[in-house]
Order: sequence, then structure tokens, then C-alpha cells
Amino acid sequence: MITQKMRTVGKSHALVFKNTLRLASALLLLAIFVSCAAVKGRPMRYPVHVTNARVVDLLPPKDVASPIDALYMFTASFGTSSFYMQAFIQANEGGIFINLLNDFGSDMGTLTYTGNELSLASAVLPASLKAQYIVADIQFAYYDADAVARSLRRARLDFTVTKDDGMELRRIMNGKKCIEEISITSSSVSIINHLRGYEYHLTEAL
Repeated sequence: MITQKMRTVGKSHALVFKNTLRLASALLLLAIFVSCAAVKGRPMRYPVHVTNARVVDLLPPKDVASPIDALYMFTASFGTSSFYMQAFIQANEGGIFINLLNDFGSDMGTLTYTGNELSLASAVLPASLKAQYIVADIQFAYYDADAVARSLRRARLDFTVTKDDGMELRRIMNGKKCIEEISITSSSVSIINHLRGYEYHLTEAL
């Protein structure tokens, strides 16, 4: 009789242990799923629509390829509108900092990006122009090519880099369509966005 009760109690404990183990496994799988879903669904801090359907976030300042600290002659065109000014650009592991100046050296606007802060203040740039789009173009041109490629790949876009006779050509591709191309030499950068219809040209002042 006692032996029978012991067997019954043993089976009961085994069943409880098995059910507990199953519950723990289920909870663990649920925790992993929720964690992955939270990471995957985390909103972008500074979204940039490279195309209408392809969106990337800004890269952290640590991904800069090499420090920049120079004065540039800056020309830009948006459709039929264009303007010219000077731009003092600093890009390093602390961020991207741009001062826009007229021919007399007067302040025409500033842009700051540190990874934690993004701001643009200018009376000459269109009010609709978002700071992250300027930063994104600077990053496409000056940041580490592998870091840029990984970011664009997550948005299902390709990033190609070719070098020939002192010039580096970077292209953002959506399939066979070139969205943006960036020509880089030791003293100049040209950014042409075929999709949005704008161009930037930066030439280092001597």
C-alpha cells in the first residue's frame, strides 16, 4: 500500500516537473521572440527616405572614414533654383558641424549632428529641408564605405564604390537604377541625386 502511494506521488512529482519545464521553455521562447520583435520594430531616430519606400537611419559619428576640417566653396541646385556660399565643415568622431558663410564671412546658418543632437538653423535654406538629409549626404560621401553599405543593405539598396585615377565614385543603387552618385577627389566632392533632382558641389578653398 505504501509502495503504491510512493509510486503515485513519484509520478505526480514527475508530471509537475515536466509541466514546469515545458512552461519555462515556453516563457523563454516568448521572451526571445518579444525581445527580437522589440529590436526589429524599434523606430529610427533620424529617418531618411533614400527613396519613397527605402528608409535608413543616420550613422553614428564613429563611422567617419577620416577627420575633415576645411573651408569649401559650396554650390547647390534644386530643380531651377541654385545658390552659392562658403561652408566650413568639420566631421570627426564627435559629429558633423557645418557653418554656412556668405562672401563677406557673415553667418548664413549652422548644422550640428552629434548622434544625440541634430539641428539646422538657416535663413537661406528651404524651411522644408530636414537636417538629416544634409547629414545623410555628408555621410554617404565621407563615412566608412562598409558602414554606409551595411546601412543601405538593410533598406534593400546597394552601395557600390569604384576608384580610378585619383577619383572615388560612390553610387546608391535601387536595382539597376542609380539613385545618387558621389564623385570624390582629394579636394572636391560632387553629389548628384537623380531621384530627387538636386546637386551639391563642394570644392576645398585654397
